Amino acid sequence: MMDNVDSSDARPGDFFRFETVNAVTNGAKIVIPARTMGYGVVTVASPASRDAHPGTLVLEPRYLALPDGKRLGIVLNHNTDPLEKAGASTSVPGYLGAIPFFGVGAAVGIFNYFHKGKNIVVPRGTIFTFFPSDDPSVERCQDHPSY
Repeated sequence: MMDNVDSSDARPGDFFRFETVNAVTNGAKIVIPARTMGYGVVTVASPASRDAHPGTLVLEPRYLALPDGKRLGIVLNHNTDPLEKAGASTSVPGYLGAIPFFGVGAAVGIFNYFHKGKNIVVPRGTIFTFFPSDDPSVERCQDHPSY
């Protein structure tokens, strides 16, 4: 990742940048050079909120900008590196709200209502993997459990 993306201020449709770490080769030929710039889009984003709701963030890498000016569509490797996250919550555990003591459940509910959950941050430098093609013919390369 070349940019920080934070659920507190990210909006669906925002773009983010990343670059490749390694070169992709075909035999002795370099097909995708190391440090090739790529672009992606924020598909889902919501900030943390009251009632201890954590932030949510889904990022979708879209393409690499190749040195010859062409774009190469890519697909995130969902099996190892999800860029889909929900923030941690520091709310009082839900089972405490079920304690049958007068007033305790109400106190827990009030605490959680005014307590804000945590936002998600995908920091610059985060590493993820992808398939260098967005063609349906590579679907079986993604190691779906049903195959």
